Amino acid sequence: MNKFQILIFGASSTHGNWDEQGGWVHRIRQSVIQRVIAEPDKWKGHVFNLGVPGDTTSDLLRRMESEIKARLFYPKTIIVVSIGTNDSRVMTIGEKSLVSSELFQNNQEQIVRIAKTYTDTVFCVGLNPVDEKRTNPWDEKYSYLNERIKAFNAIVKNNSKKFAVPFIDIFSEFQSKNGGLLSDGLHPNTDGHKKIFELVWPYIDKLL
Repeated sequence: MNKFQILIFGASSTHGNWDEQGGWVHRIRQSVIQRVIAEPDKWKGHVFNLGVPGDTTSDLLRRMESEIKARLFYPKTIIVVSIGTNDSRVMTIGEKSLVSSELFQNNQEQIVRIAKTYTDTVFCVGLNPVDEKRTNPWDEKYSYLNERIKAFNAIVKNNSKKFAVPFIDIFSEFQSKNGGLLSDGLHPNTDGHKKIFELVWPYIDKLL
């Protein structure tokens, strides 16, 4: 029997905000449940949505290891990490960065190192672009800018290459749709979540 757990870490987009069907992680969970129900003698596994709205990489580092340890039920573990947009925020007044690229890179490295101490099967999902007409400013305190997001996305990609971890590109897919995959200018809409699922699921499906 194939026994596994899939742990998916991130922030609000991972959590499933702005999707009528619960988000791209929920779609993965549904796909796994369908497989388990169809062949209960062959499959046994869980999908854990560990996305916390508002989280940065520093927030994730504070909880990541305890979250993993609490969910090691079966022999096979798959960890997916999708985080970084909140790190890229700048102050609306003055556009001062809140997280330096150096700190972000260091945090990303630590996140992958922690994940790889528990499993060899780790994936990193890239960041999606935003519609700056709606995110600059986002509110009185923060703004989200594509230039910053693109730079942080490159850090995730380069870090993934450094640790031989697959990188799933979201930025270019969303950019080609000219904002059509976004809900509020920042988060994916239902079509956006569906697109992320379509990009991530093949990596997981191949391992199950």
